Amino acid sequence: MSSLELLISERRIRQKLKKISAQLHADYQGEEVTLIMVMKGAVCLVADLLRFLKFPTTLECISASSYGARGIERGELIVTGLANSAFENKHILVIDDVYHSGNTLYHIVSELKKQPVKSVKSLVLLLKDIPRDNSYVPEYFLFKIGDPFVVGYGMDYKEHYRGLPGIYIYHSTDS
Repeated sequence: MSSLELLISERRIRQKLKKISAQLHADYQGEEVTLIMVMKGAVCLVADLLRFLKFPTTLECISASSYGARGIERGELIVTGLANSAFENKHILVIDDVYHSGNTLYHIVSELKKQPVKSVKSLVLLLKDIPRDNSYVPEYFLFKIGDPFVVGYGMDYKEHYRGLPGIYIYHSTDS
């Protein structure tokens, strides 16, 4: 059994997307930016953000996973798709769903900075307000939250709930 509790509405997400896109326009000033979407959780964020961006963009997709078989426990970080792309002389914006431990973004950004890029920044939907071992912080985030397990707006529990238009706290009653 499980239940869902609305944390962030679709309307609030859209309002934040408008604000963050204005900031991105000011920061990149019309230059082309390569968006790197961390699959699968950032799919809704990237799709909606692209509709607000008026500067030239290209889109690359990578996969990163650190959740075990139960769906809520962290395991080994596995990143695929990063080594197959060339980002020389480009502005890079890595987009992920949740910034929790920071390990995923830190790893991706560190790997990208080894290439001769113009810049590497990151944007996350949710910045969890928790202690971390990692000092890396994304340049952009839409919402700061505590540490609940969340689903919806691209985020899942065992591949379910991605299509919900808002962000929900997932309450599990399973043992």
